[in-house]
This record gives sequence, C-alpha cells and structure tokens, in this order.
Amino acid sequence: MDEIAIGKIRTSHGVKGFLKVLSFSGETEHFLKLKEFVLKKNGKTKVLPVESIRASGSTVLVKLKGIDSPEAGKAYSGWDVWTTREFAASLNPGEYYLNDLNGCDIINSGEILGKIIGISENSVNDLLEVETGKGIFIIPFNDEFIGDVDIASRKVELKEVWLLQ
Repeated sequence: MDEIAIGKIRTSHGVKGFLKVLSFSGETEHFLKLKEFVLKKNGKTKVLPVESIRASGSTVLVKLKGIDSPEAGKAYSGWDVWTTREFAASLNPGEYYLNDLNGCDIINSGEILGKIIGISENSVNDLLEVETGKGIFIIPFNDEFIGDVDIASRKVELKEVWLLQ
C-alpha cells in the first residue's frame, strides 16, 4: 500500500490555529518535509497546505492553511495524517509499518488460520481484525498472542489458537 498513516491530530495549540500532532513512530523529522497534510477520518479526506511546522519532542506543531483559530483547530481532533512511504519515518531492520500487516495470513504450526483484514487501536494496544471461515475475530497485537511477523512472506504467527474460536 502506497499511503500510510503517520500521526494523529490531538488538539489545537495556541490562539492562531496551530495543531498538535502525535507521531505514531515517535519520530518527527519526517513531518518537517511535508508541504501538505492529507487528513482522513470516517471516510472523509481533506488536503491542506502547510504554512508552518516544527517539532516539539514526540509532537509536531503545525499551522495549516485555513485553520486560523483554536475552535477551527479542535474540529480536526482525531483526524489521521497520511502520506506516501517516501515521507514516512525510515525503518530499521526488522521493523515494519502496522499497515503492512493488512492482507497477511495468520498461521499456527504452518497452517493458515485466517487473514488480517484490518488494524484498529484501543487504549491498551493495537488490535488485529482477522477473518476466518467462522467469522471475524479481534486479536490483541502483543507478544503474548503474536509470534514471528514475516512481512516478506506475508505471514504472522498466532501463538494462541483459541483466540479464533
């Protein structure tokens, strides 16, 4: 997939319409290269030019054209920031984007049990949405339940098969 989510708008900042953006990777340098923000939420997409941007720890403060007040900025809380891989944070060996898990097979002892059809989040961890012949199941994406992840072969090991029953 060419586009990936790299952050989420949390809230407005200051009185001029700046937005506080959380970086999903914890890195912020790649945001500084963006000339526009592609924002997505609930099936809606907006593309807004960047007027000003700076990093502040693991947060990015950005001023987008047309957002000139705290009230206008708050309307974008919860919107995800999307970009092409070329502008995303670079990966170290063994790392991957969560989005790369979409379409991977869920396996156990070499047997294909289902396919990852989506990823969502809750306040504790990311959740894999897995489709099997029995329906769609939600699996917490953590070391207790998930083993080896091999993006090249499109396989994700499930340690606990009972999660799909």
